[in-house]
Amino acid sequence: MKLRISASITDMWNLSAETVGIGAFIAATLSVCIGNNMKRITVGVLFLSAALQLQAISLEECYRMARENYPLIRQYGLTEAMSRYSFENAAMGYVPRISLSAQASYQSDAVAFPEEFNSLLKMAGVEMDGLPKDQYKVQLEISQTIWDGGYAKAQREAVKAQQEVSRLTLDKDIDALKTRINQMYFGILVMEANLRANSYMDTLMTANMSVVESAVANGTAVQSDIDNIKVEILTLRQQRVQLESTLRTYRDMLAIMIGRQIGDDEVFEKPEVQLVDLTQNRRTELMLFDAQIRQIESQKRMLDVAVMPKFALFAQGWYGRPGLNMFNDMMYDRLTWNGIAGITMKWDITGFYTRKNDRRRIELSQRSVELQKDAFLWNTDIQRTQIRNEIDRMYQVKASDDEIVRLRESVRRASESKYRNGVITLNDLLRDITNENSAIVSRSLHELELLKNIYDLKVVLNQ
Repeated sequence: MKLRISASITDMWNLSAETVGIGAFIAATLSVCIGNNMKRITVGVLFLSAALQLQAISLEECYRMARENYPLIRQYGLTEAMSRYSFENAAMGYVPRISLSAQASYQSDAVAFPEEFNSLLKMAGVEMDGLPKDQYKVQLEISQTIWDGGYAKAQREAVKAQQEVSRLTLDKDIDALKTRINQMYFGILVMEANLRANSYMDTLMTANMSVVESAVANGTAVQSDIDNIKVEILTLRQQRVQLESTLRTYRDMLAIMIGRQIGDDEVFEKPEVQLVDLTQNRRTELMLFDAQIRQIESQKRMLDVAVMPKFALFAQGWYGRPGLNMFNDMMYDRLTWNGIAGITMKWDITGFYTRKNDRRRIELSQRSVELQKDAFLWNTDIQRTQIRNEIDRMYQVKASDDEIVRLRESVRRASESKYRNGVITLNDLLRDITNENSAIVSRSLHELELLKNIYDLKVVLNQ
C-alpha cells in the first residue's frame, strides 16, 4: 500500500522581494539585456549578480550538513580502525609462534650415580661426579598451528559481526538527527509564514487607518476609532518582534546543527510533496537488531570451536647445560647445543562443563533481541498509523482552506465598504480583518503541518 501525496496542493507561498527565485531574476535579467543599449546590458549584469548572490537552503541539504557536522561522525573512523586491528589479530591464528627464553639456576641436588656404582666406575678408571647444581639454558622455540578446530575463522566472523553492530549503532544515532532537523526547519517555515501574515495584516490596518482618519475629519467617526486601530497596529508590531526573535532562535539552532552560519538573505525552500510507501520500513534499528542476532550466532560458533582439539608442529633448540645427553654432561661438564621437534595435540575439555549453560545464556540473549525488535515494530506501526491518520485529516482540512480565505477576504472588503458608508462600527471591521488574517495563517499552517507530517513519516520509515 502506498500513501499517495497529491502534488496539486495550492501553493499559497506569498513571495516577498527577498524570496524571489533565482530563475525569476535571471529571466528578468535576460529581458533587460535585449537591445543594443550598453546601459541596459550593465543593468542586466547587476541584476544577474544579485540573483546569483541569493542562496537557498533545502531540507535534504540540512540533513546532509547535519550528518557531516555531527561529532559522532568521526566515530566511524575509530570504529573501523579498531575493527581492522582486531580482525588482523584474529587472522594471526596460523602465524608461527616464536619465543626466546634464557634461564640460569642453582638447585639443591642434581642427578648423580649411586655411590656403589661410582666405586665400580672408579675401579675401571672412570670418574663421573654427576650433573652440576648450577644450570644454564638459552632456548628458541617455534610453534606452528596446523589445525585449531576453526577457532581463528570463528573469531574473524565475530569481529565482523561486532563491527557491523557498532556501525549500525552510529547510523541509528545519526538518523535521529532528521527528526530534530524537521522541527527546526519547519519551525522556521512556520515563523516566516506568520511574519508574512503579520505584514499583510499590518498593511490592511495601515490602509484602513487612512480611511478612519478621513472619517474622523468628516465627522462620521470619533477619535477613539483612530486610537483603537492604532492599538491594533502596535499590537501587530509587537507580535512581529516576537516572531522575528523566535525565527532567529530557530535559525541559530539550525546553524549549530548544520555547522555553518545562516545569512539573513538565505531562503529556506519549502519541501516538495513526496510519495511515502507505507509497506517499506527501512529503519536502521531493524538492521541493527538483525546484526545483533548475527553477532550472537557468532558467539555460538565460538562455543563450538572452543572445545575442539588443536594440533601444532613445534621445534625447540637451546644452548646450555644440561643437554639431552645427560651422561656427556656428567663426564665433561660443558655447555652443548640441543634440539627437539615434533607435533602436539592440545584438547581442553573444561569447556564441556559450562557449554550447556553458556549456550542457554546466548539463546536467551538472542530471544531478548528478538523481543526488542518486535516491540520496536509495534511502536513504529502505532507511530506510522498516527501520522498517516493525521495526514489524511490535514488533507480534508486543507480542502476548504482556499475557499475560507476567499470568503473571509470578501467579507473584509465588504466591511471596509460598509464602514466607509457608516453602516458598521470599527470593531466590526477589525473583527473581519482579524478573521481574514486568521484564515490566511491557518491555511499556511495547515500546509506546513501536512508537509511536516509527510517528512516525519519518511523519517519514521527511513525513506
